Amino acid sequence: SHSWHDDAEAKWRALLAWRRDFHSAHGREPTIWFDRCCIDQTNVDSDLRCLPIFLKGCRRLVVFCGETYLSRLWCIIEIFTYVHMGGLVEDVQVQAVVRAGREEEDFQSIMQTFSCFDVAACRCFNAEDKHRLLAMVDVAYGSTHVFNTVIRGIVSFVHMSIHREISASRSFAATGCSSNPELEIKTE
Repeated sequence: SHSWHDDAEAKWRALLAWRRDFHSAHGREPTIWFDRCCIDQTNVDSDLRCLPIFLKGCRRLVVFCGETYLSRLWCIIEIFTYVHMGGLVEDVQVQAVVRAGREEEDFQSIMQTFSCFDVAACRCFNAEDKHRLLAMVDVAYGSTHVFNTVIRGIVSFVHMSIHREISASRSFAATGCSSNPELEIKTE
């Protein structure tokens, strides 16, 4: 899961780092499901009805969390749906999305988004989607306040995960190690 509004190069580096760590831990390439590739982008409404089924089939939800992630309503709905369909909060894996040369600033911004989360403040590209999703939240939970409480429970665990991710990234950066050449993005 990711926000289209976070920096593309930073997301690419985060994806490559996640893939490298997965390969090191499991000795194989990961099997992934990308919504952009699997949902018919010309008929999103029809395929999105299957989102709970798609997410139920996942063993883990990898969240590429940059500074805009928690401000995007669809991102929150993805996390919520994954957990609601039986996914364990412990299986929500967070990978920090930070821009090269602005890591500290981005880390602080990400941490701030966790402390200020409010579903009503989340944005959608399509205003109709936001209205429809918030109406579903109201029907299911009676209010956005109750939903916020549920999401904050999930988000608090994710917050701890991202805090560990950030601490690990800071420790790695503090060693003075050069960046992994596998993560370098060629712009030629």
